[in-house]
Amino acid sequence: MSRRADSALIGAVVATLVFALLLHVHLYSTHAARAVDDLGQLGAAVAACAACAWRGRGSHDRTRAAWLLLSVATGAWAAGEILWSYDELLMDRQTPFPSLADAGYLTFSVVAVIGLLSWPSAALHGAARWRALLDGALVAGSLFVISWTTALGETVRAGGDSGWAAIVSLAYPVLDLVLITVAVTVFMHAKTTLRSGFGLIAVGLVFLCVADSGFAYLSATGSYATGNPVDVGWFAGFLLIAAAAASARPQSADEAGRIDIHESQVKALLPYLPVTLGLAVAVGNQLVGDRDRLAMIGATLVMAVLLVRQLLVVLDNRLLLARLLSTQHELRHQAFHDPLTGLANRSLFADRLRHGLALHQRDLRHVSLLYCDLDAFKAINDTYGHDTGDAVIKAAAERLRAVTRVSDTVARLGGDEFAILLEDGADPQTVALNIVDAFAQPASIAQISIPMAISVGIAELNPSDTPVSPEVLLHRADTAMYYAKRQQNGSAVAWSVRLEANYVS
Repeated sequence: MSRRADSALIGAVVATLVFALLLHVHLYSTHAARAVDDLGQLGAAVAACAACAWRGRGSHDRTRAAWLLLSVATGAWAAGEILWSYDELLMDRQTPFPSLADAGYLTFSVVAVIGLLSWPSAALHGAARWRALLDGALVAGSLFVISWTTALGETVRAGGDSGWAAIVSLAYPVLDLVLITVAVTVFMHAKTTLRSGFGLIAVGLVFLCVADSGFAYLSATGSYATGNPVDVGWFAGFLLIAAAAASARPQSADEAGRIDIHESQVKALLPYLPVTLGLAVAVGNQLVGDRDRLAMIGATLVMAVLLVRQLLVVLDNRLLLARLLSTQHELRHQAFHDPLTGLANRSLFADRLRHGLALHQRDLRHVSLLYCDLDAFKAINDTYGHDTGDAVIKAAAERLRAVTRVSDTVARLGGDEFAILLEDGADPQTVALNIVDAFAQPASIAQISIPMAISVGIAELNPSDTPVSPEVLLHRADTAMYYAKRQQNGSAVAWSVRLEANYVS
């Protein structure tokens, strides 16, 4: 985190501790205690509303809408808290349930979900959509098991004074379940990093949802009263959202494209946390004899979704591995092949030549090297342009492939120079004459007939010949090619000691 984020988080933590301490010590009257509780929560919600609005107005990326919606959501909760505080502090009466205050509280969850879905994320787009749905199902199923064994189940069993009261009571844990599920799923697939403030938002929402569910449970059992420790969750949650808005900063393009390994690991492991807790609760209930059928059904479905998700992970990994191997093969091919013709490049040819000469020395194998150079290629380039010249090079490569074997190494050394390594006893004289004949016909390039000819130098090592280095054999073939060019266009010359002597002199 940045220094600003650290300061905002520390401030939120310190304020929460002070608030919790004030609720705990009860060194003041009951009315004063209610005032501290109600006004503290209201102040935290207003701070979150103002901070999100400020961040939204100052943002110029895709998070702008999300921040503004979060501002509306926290503002709705603050409005509900004003109505609640009016009854308790000014009218000195217990707020009825349900009331207009509940409308503000529940509106918070609905608008917050919309705000989270507006956050830049791949969760609802492309191939990641199915993985996001499975992640959401995992989180929702696990939280349902936890909620059913606590707030949701108790609320259903308790019912309410009226049908409307029962519906409102159920709305709290249900909307909390949806809110946390969306928060976790969007965070896992968010395109922004923790510096965007989303991490603190998610933690703040967890506090708020725990407080909501605790309120619903305590209300259902008739044991809730203002000042209950559960109220600390609302205070802490809104301050964390305010801290997120205060410390968040826009990402640069470099940061958006950079992968944080630690953050990626956290996101990948995140759905397993609620899964572990949900299954632990379900198993724990079974061990203590509370065999709730609905909780076990939920746990079973969570296990089924987990298996499907793991299967998709395995399939994705296999696909990624196949792509990686394909990319490695492509990069290896590019590293050792000429991009214009697809022939072996100088590096690959040098490696094959060293290998061939090593076999000649060890196993007394026959090795031959043909050095080829197109005749009058400069004139073709100057007359018709480089695009036509490239087309001629490609045509030359195709003709060389046509008159050589698959086992022969045909390479482009650069420009209009080619080399062919012959092994396994191929007759270099015959191959050279076939090459010259293959270039006797003109090439048709862009409906233009372009005369082609090639000069070939031959350097041959018989089994009885003294081993030489690759540089020496290349020099011999190049010398022979030089003499072939001097004779006439389209000819082949073999290297000899006498030819070398003439070349030196």
